[in-house]
Amino acid sequence: MRSLCAHFEQPLVASTSRPALRPPYLRASGHLYACNTYRLRKQRIAGRRVGCSAAVQDDVDVDYDVAISQFPAPSAGTFTPDRRAFSEEHRIRGYEVSPDQRATVVTVGNLLQEIAGNHAVGMWGRTDEGFASLPDYKDLLFVMTRLQVRMYEYPKWGDIVKVETYFTEEGRLAFRREWKLTDVATGKLLGAATSTWVTINTATRRLSKLPDPLRRRFLRFGPPSSVHVLPPQETKKKLPDMVMPAQIQSPPQVARRSDMDMNGHINNVTYLAWAMESVPEHIYNSYKLYEIELDFKAECTAGNSIEAHCNQLQEEQPGSAGNGNGNGNGAGVEQVKLLHMLLKCDDGGCSELVRARTTWRHFI
Repeated sequence: MRSLCAHFEQPLVASTSRPALRPPYLRASGHLYACNTYRLRKQRIAGRRVGCSAAVQDDVDVDYDVAISQFPAPSAGTFTPDRRAFSEEHRIRGYEVSPDQRATVVTVGNLLQEIAGNHAVGMWGRTDEGFASLPDYKDLLFVMTRLQVRMYEYPKWGDIVKVETYFTEEGRLAFRREWKLTDVATGKLLGAATSTWVTINTATRRLSKLPDPLRRRFLRFGPPSSVHVLPPQETKKKLPDMVMPAQIQSPPQVARRSDMDMNGHINNVTYLAWAMESVPEHIYNSYKLYEIELDFKAECTAGNSIEAHCNQLQEEQPGSAGNGNGNGNGAGVEQVKLLHMLLKCDDGGCSELVRARTTWRHFI
């Protein structure tokens, strides 16, 4: 420091060969350097010249602490000890929530699909054919025909959610996959879902029976078929016919390339998102989606024109279904049910893609 200050204590002498020294702007990490004639002051205005003093002054130490120094990492996917169920944790990201900072039903649908895919990969390995293709039977593909999701509470941005899944047989031609969603921090049950799957031939796109050796192999990884996450009497209820013209029709949408999945068709979660576009504004803004039941009837691809239609099935009335969350059975909660239909339309007319029923509960 002495040599530095001594340098600036020399007289300012004009020279034709070099410019005269001027009060310097000196900054060193953690300190202010100065000398007798000039004092160095921290300035925020770029380019302003300041002086220095002979003393060396420490910057005022400011405690720049952080609110969260380290985010807990979600647990990786793992099987239960008996290999009959699979679970994985997921942190809710900012782009997965709605304006109320809670996950959307589309986010939930994507979570269910991702964990199911990871479960399948864990059982029989990864393939190059798609989500649910079989390494030893590449001409067969698992396809979801029905999905029912019931949410008691939607997780918030930043929450870590544990999703547990398993599958079991459903008759001789189908399988049933189920999920349970839990808040990792509180252990609270957030929701549950059940689905029905069949196998199709990838060449003909027709229903195909799963070979018995493969069925026996899969069932070693599943619990008994009597295990259910939702009461059986509250699942697989027939969806009523759609009365047309519908009360509400959302603007036509076009299936995008980005909606395609690795199975070569529009992802099933996209259908769920399309159905949400036909929900009346006053219901969407004042109610929370409690349950959605979807029947997948056909498939579509990028470029198809999609119409979403919606009818109200019943007036607002007290709910009766249990919430599964230890907070009563939901009686007395205002709710409304809607029937949705997605159509794929072209010059030859329209055909039904998906029929769905949604149950909405009034904000408490």
